[in-house]
Amino acid sequence: MHKLLFLNRFRWFYRCPAKTAILGFTILAVCFPHPGVLLRHVQHWRDPNALIEPEAEALQPLMAELNERLSDELSAEETLKVVERFVYERIPYRWDWETWGNADYLPTVTETIERGHEDCDGRAVVAASMLAKLGFEARIVTDFAHVWVKTKRGETMGPGKKKAVVAEADGLKVQVSALTELPRALAFGIAPFPLVRELIVLVVLWWLFLRTDGRLVRSLAALAVLTIGLLLLRAGGRNYFQPNVLLQAVGVLALVVGLVLLLVRNRTTLASCDTPPAAGAPESP
Repeated sequence: MHKLLFLNRFRWFYRCPAKTAILGFTILAVCFPHPGVLLRHVQHWRDPNALIEPEAEALQPLMAELNERLSDELSAEETLKVVERFVYERIPYRWDWETWGNADYLPTVTETIERGHEDCDGRAVVAASMLAKLGFEARIVTDFAHVWVKTKRGETMGPGKKKAVVAEADGLKVQVSALTELPRALAFGIAPFPLVRELIVLVVLWWLFLRTDGRLVRSLAALAVLTIGLLLLRAGGRNYFQPNVLLQAVGVLALVVGLVLLLVRNRTTLASCDTPPAAGAPESP
């Protein structure tokens, strides 16, 4: 057991930054193993509306097909529905992990069409580009878990309940009140991600929080409870539009209980990060 705790031999002002760095690197390596794709993702989110390209060469064949389904008799609201159905039909849904090998990626119109499948953000970019070609003033909107399209005549591509971030002409507008959507967004993001990779992060987190004065039975029990919490979060977040709030709440509670089992002893890990241990006292994570 003590061989796992070699980091705890260092004093708190070395130990805590080192553990934070290890956890951060683990999350990045597990969720975003392709740094180039992650870099493009960050760049694209700086100005999502720049991805709306009504004149993109790859878009024109789809526009020709779409125009066959449109007529002057359709209202703006009906046109939005036609575009939505068309994009759903031509761009089948597939998670970013399966398409790009990263947990998340906001693609361009050309990238989405060339791949032939995408999740909500790629579909939204294609739909917004089509609507811009048809004369709509389209904007990209997200609630941290789902991405859709906003126009002056209505919203399309499965609008969410609350707008957290709206890409306006003068930059990104963040709605502070929508931060309440973060737990649901987290659960929805966890649900489809490969369980093995999530367990890697969980085990590393467990290892970093292990205490020098902790008991093996309690530590293993904490790992079991943390795993149960993760599984409950996955089960509760599978349906974006109808999440199982009860499962999510119990999952979060289980995660908290698991951490408490690791931390509560004589002092907590967080306290040890603020106060150096007394002389001769055993180090804690």
